[in-house]
Amino acid sequence: MYKIPAFIVLASLAIALSACSFSLVSDITPPPGSEQQPPQPTTKSVGDSPVYPIVPPDLVDGAKIFNQECADCHGSQGLGDGPQASQLSVPVATLGLSDFARLYSPADWYAVVTQGNMERFMPAFANLTDRQRWDVVAYAMNLGAQDEQVAQGKTLYKKNCSVCHGQDGDGNGSNAVNLSTPPTDFTDQSVMATNSATKLYQAISAGVLPDMPAFEDKLDDNERWALVSYLRSLTYARPEISLNAYPAPEATSNNTTSTSAMPTLETYTSAVVTQSPVITPTAEISPTSPMTGIIAVQLINGSDGSTPSDVPVTLYGFDEMQMTYSETLTAGENGLYTFSDVAIPADRAFMAGTHFASGTYGSDIVTVDPATPDINLHITVYNTTTDTSALTTDRVHIIFDFTQPEIAQVIELFIISNPSKQSIISPNQDGTVVTFPLPEGYSNLQFQDGELGGRYVAVDRGFADTAPVNPGVGSYTAVFTFQMPYDRKLVFAQPMSLPTSAVIVMVPDIGLKLDADEFQDGGILTYQGITYHKYSGSRLDAGSLLEFTLSGNPKSSETTLFSPGTMQSLATGLGAFGVALLIAGVWLYRRNQVRIASQGANEGMDLPSAGEELESAPDDEDTLMDAIIALDDQYNAGNLPEEAYLKRRSVLKDRLRNLKDG
Repeated sequence: MYKIPAFIVLASLAIALSACSFSLVSDITPPPGSEQQPPQPTTKSVGDSPVYPIVPPDLVDGAKIFNQECADCHGSQGLGDGPQASQLSVPVATLGLSDFARLYSPADWYAVVTQGNMERFMPAFANLTDRQRWDVVAYAMNLGAQDEQVAQGKTLYKKNCSVCHGQDGDGNGSNAVNLSTPPTDFTDQSVMATNSATKLYQAISAGVLPDMPAFEDKLDDNERWALVSYLRSLTYARPEISLNAYPAPEATSNNTTSTSAMPTLETYTSAVVTQSPVITPTAEISPTSPMTGIIAVQLINGSDGSTPSDVPVTLYGFDEMQMTYSETLTAGENGLYTFSDVAIPADRAFMAGTHFASGTYGSDIVTVDPATPDINLHITVYNTTTDTSALTTDRVHIIFDFTQPEIAQVIELFIISNPSKQSIISPNQDGTVVTFPLPEGYSNLQFQDGELGGRYVAVDRGFADTAPVNPGVGSYTAVFTFQMPYDRKLVFAQPMSLPTSAVIVMVPDIGLKLDADEFQDGGILTYQGITYHKYSGSRLDAGSLLEFTLSGNPKSSETTLFSPGTMQSLATGLGAFGVALLIAGVWLYRRNQVRIASQGANEGMDLPSAGEELESAPDDEDTLMDAIIALDDQYNAGNLPEEAYLKRRSVLKDRLRNLKDG
């Protein structure tokens, strides 16, 4: 049996599905051996098939497929409001919103339709042919395009673009022979399938060297987007030459998968929380079951050690990222739920989930080992409390972006721990648990995984989250962004609602200066191609102000975490950056926690080699702070005796003090 902790799986999925490769800021390193190798695919790769449509996609056929296969979840207009959407524990992608669709290429969405997205509970559509998938992708991407906008774009194209790119967009304009490079053929499916609307918009705005001029000063924002909509329409089949109607799905078809990274159609949920959807049990789709086995799910109450037996537990099975099995048992014996005669084909992944005391909990995810078909899963649930006094903020990351004139874009990542043995739920009538005050003058607040009026609630000068906080180090994270006006100077003053152990501020190295008595200069680092100046701040009490001043005239920078042009792109850039920091930060906390606990167990809690072990660690302020946090958590959880705890904490504090004094 190949066992993968749920956190690792969800974190890995978040990276893989974002089609990005993240590296951590210089002070955080994932632990050795943390990389999990995915099971090898048993079917041919999508790479063996074309990554663009062979023939122009048909919107008429695509509409039929969408209404039959997609509308129940995504809604008839692609707004994520289908009749089955409420049954899922994660939001459904809003395909019909133009700001959302603009971020992805047709090839991106084709990969998701082909492979599914287990993290978002979207199945793979192996019942659709290659052409049908391209048809439905084209229809979904066209939901946000208005006929008037396409017509406006056509007029603009004829006036500004046809002389080079041709009347029909095929690159054969009258002036094409005079250019040093051939103009883009907008009817070429291989080109257009791999370009998002945002990329086309950027090319129109900034121009393409050496021949294409920039149109940012010639066309306004709406005109450039209208031009993009018209260019995309050149790739669709004309209604008068549409031939094939949508046939009924075939009973069997080749279910192709891909080992390449594929993008998710949603912003990311927290990588440390496993959620289980409320889904009607499905039947096995495999015509034969090579073997059957028993899957036992042990339910343990982490708060009091009891074994609940009267709550429903659901077992889920996944083949090639598609949920193909589910079964629910309403009761167990001494907390043990036994699923008998479960079909267990090779490489099937299983996980179990349950709802307990207002919380949702999941097991690790395991894949089948043919040599040991019987599987044991564990779910730890917790009692709840409304006492929030135990919560602490382990670290706050604040990242600035100045690519928009007179605007400071602020990204914030909070990593919060709950050292108690109870899940903390709302003590308030409005359902909120953790409150986040924001600096005066903030605007345009956006979230990585929600919005105001949903999970998040607006409060005076900030917002609050209604999600419960489960026990554990770094068990809760919040990633959000907002804007502040900037005119050569910004006084940043943000109240901290919880005691905060460390603050990291990252400012682009473009001629800006940060002034604050409590911050230390951490030097220069580079992340995602952007050079930052890093500043580190130490502990803040609950209710105190995080204060500093930014000043200077920022030099122009074309590099940004965000794609220009849409508000949705801000949230997307935020999600990608936040997931990278979140995963790496939680890894560090858990690495330190495991290291401290294992040393205590191996050395009989005497820890005679503590000084030697710490001497081998790097002199890094952030690492030492996190080690102290992890040590405190271990002691508060009862895993370390007081003598060992005080000895190790003293060594860490001395190292930190010497580092600061030096």
